[in-house]
Amino acid sequence: MYFNILKKSLQMVADFAQNTHSINTVSEFSLIHERNMKMLHDYVLHHNDNFIKELLLTIPEVRSSEIKEFIEHDRGMSTNKKGIFLLVTMFFNSGKEVYEILKEKFDLIANRNKTIIMILNNSSF
Repeated sequence: MYFNILKKSLQMVADFAQNTHSINTVSEFSLIHERNMKMLHDYVLHHNDNFIKELLLTIPEVRSSEIKEFIEHDRGMSTNKKGIFLLVTMFFNSGKEVYEILKEKFDLIANRNKTIIMILNNSSF
């Protein structure tokens, strides 16, 4: 397995939560994140690592539309959504705006990725 590539890719996705310019497009983020998940699942199967397996279960799925919305908001390209859409969204999300929810999701992914990187750095690989 290519652990250096995996660790760099995990770090890129982790950095995305604070700097969306670290990954250019929705498709690039999706490709990197999905590849990371596949490599980590392969790692878990090969090494029978239950701790990383449990961490993987806590990483939320992220849709292309969510990545797009997060990028657009972070880069100042989003349109101001008003009216009924905003009210309904805030109602179903305990008063939080869409960006706040997405930020929490990407922060959780970043946290899990950094934890996994630390584990891989401290392993014998």
